[in-house]
Amino acid sequence: MTFEILTNPTNSQASLLFQQCLAEIVPENKLIQRAKDEVSGYFLERIETTNVSDDLWMKVINSNESKKKSHFVLDADPFLSQLPRTLQAHLVNKKINWKSFKDVKIASILPKEKNEKLELIHVMPGAKIPQHTHEGNESFLVLHGSYSDEYGSYKQGTVQVRSDDHNHTPVGDSRTGCIGLAYTHGKIKFSGKFGKLLNLVAVSYTHLRAHETRGNRV
Repeated sequence: MTFEILTNPTNSQASLLFQQCLAEIVPENKLIQRAKDEVSGYFLERIETTNVSDDLWMKVINSNESKKKSHFVLDADPFLSQLPRTLQAHLVNKKINWKSFKDVKIASILPKEKNEKLELIHVMPGAKIPQHTHEGNESFLVLHGSYSDEYGSYKQGTVQVRSDDHNHTPVGDSRTGCIGLAYTHGKIKFSGKFGKLLNLVAVSYTHLRAHETRGNRV
């Protein structure tokens, strides 16, 4: 499954960032990514050239210099230090807006594009996410720690892809908890004993957050 994800064409910022984190976190994946880059370079050399502005190269250099200056900010944040460098660079100098659900925190790290979402999920040690599925597929990459569900245990570097008919109840490791990156194509659907109630709460919370966001823009 990892090979399939890494070799699939990236058609959005969310899918690209997910692929980059997957390639970085497991050394073996870098070989696949390198091969993909070689193929991309082969075709890139054969496309027609496009005129660009004279100052484009300086803009690229200045942009890279700014990222280098941010390097020490990355290392100073204990939470960011647990994430792949690709994700650290994306989040540097950005505020992570967590939504807290008791011992589980969720943060969107990219604007929602169509039905695609890319979210950080932080499950505290021993905490449980109620039984659920998703509308569309979910790809979940373990960035730090581990978790388990009805089907097995998953450590750092593993990725699970689940369809919309796959119900599970994730539980964070009792010592380390779990930090993961979730790439989804639809909203979460709770399906356990209190599924209907939890879905109502989730919808109400989403509407409240949207109202607060609009209010802050005024």
